Amino acid sequence: MLRRSAVRFACLRLVAATCRKGTRWRRSRPERLLVIRPDHIGDLLLMLPALAALRAAWADSHITLAVGPWVEPLARILPWVDLVEVVPFPGFSRAGNRNLFAPYALAWQLARRWRGRFDTCVVARADHWWAAMVVAAAGIPVRVGYATRETELFLTHALTRGCWHEVKANFLLALQVQQELAPLPEPTVHTHPLHLPLPSWAHQEAERFLSRELGSSTPFLCVHPGAGAPNKLWPVQRYCRLVQQLWKQAGLPVVVTGSRAESDTVEMVAAACPQAIPMAGELSLPGLAALFRRSELVIGADSGPLHLAVSQGARTLHIFGPADERRYGPWGDPCRNVVVAAELPCRPCGDLWICRHSVPRACMLAIPSELVLERAIQLLR
Repeated sequence: MLRRSAVRFACLRLVAATCRKGTRWRRSRPERLLVIRPDHIGDLLLMLPALAALRAAWADSHITLAVGPWVEPLARILPWVDLVEVVPFPGFSRAGNRNLFAPYALAWQLARRWRGRFDTCVVARADHWWAAMVVAAAGIPVRVGYATRETELFLTHALTRGCWHEVKANFLLALQVQQELAPLPEPTVHTHPLHLPLPSWAHQEAERFLSRELGSSTPFLCVHPGAGAPNKLWPVQRYCRLVQQLWKQAGLPVVVTGSRAESDTVEMVAAACPQAIPMAGELSLPGLAALFRRSELVIGADSGPLHLAVSQGARTLHIFGPADERRYGPWGDPCRNVVVAAELPCRPCGDLWICRHSVPRACMLAIPSELVLERAIQLLR
């Protein structure tokens, strides 16, 4: 593995040497700005305060946001960008890359398509050397990103990634684009909240679902059992017990949400309580956000949909495992957005796919349903 990494780094150095170097100086204002956010729902949402800051600073600039197809429905409704480009970024499709050469063919095509279109670029993913390589090959003069070993080969402005929350890191990265301006104050959940404006059709979509299943005025809770990586998953049986006890103690029906791919889990959890309603993939992502906005409380594992709930001002309870809540936790009022995590010496390890503990997913198994229920009832009160 180390040898393979060394060979790749040597090849990337050769590629970087052939790319146009770019410039460390710029005009007073970027006219055509490209922001690359290749990853998933939560990553895009934690970028929103930075996008809003960029738009506020450069009101007349044209901002293009490049995202993967997995977040296109959310990217299309963002008010701070002028154009959304959808790119199947290699390494982020959960189906995997079947062709070894396909990512490099795509890189060549994309570099040709972007050549001459932008004067400034922000690569918002710290380790995404592929995107940094593409924008260097495209000859974009100003290339901003994080100072990781492989990525900074292709950048003109590299920011050292501190141990900050992801929202703050994105915000500081955006400041690199406008470094000639006076420094902005450090972002907080109050000065730069995580807020996703929704179109009217998203509210109508959620309203139709609620009218059909509950009646539009009935208060309800949401439980989202899915997550984007196996080590983030809390046991389904505990979600079942949680749904049962929520109905008994809070007296509110529970909508169990998820994607179509998670329909088996959603149905299993909903079947645990006669007052639970399954909702697997019936709503778009904006429609799901509108549903969360109406909910009394949203409970689930560390996942993009929980950040979606935070962006709507909902009360949320996040069940955290291997990820570090100091970096990826909810960006919201800590009295309304609460994290539950186990106190194990090995967490947070950050490994979302392979657990090196003697008991797999030990950090998730160490969180009892009684603790989650107790915190949920406290939030509801």
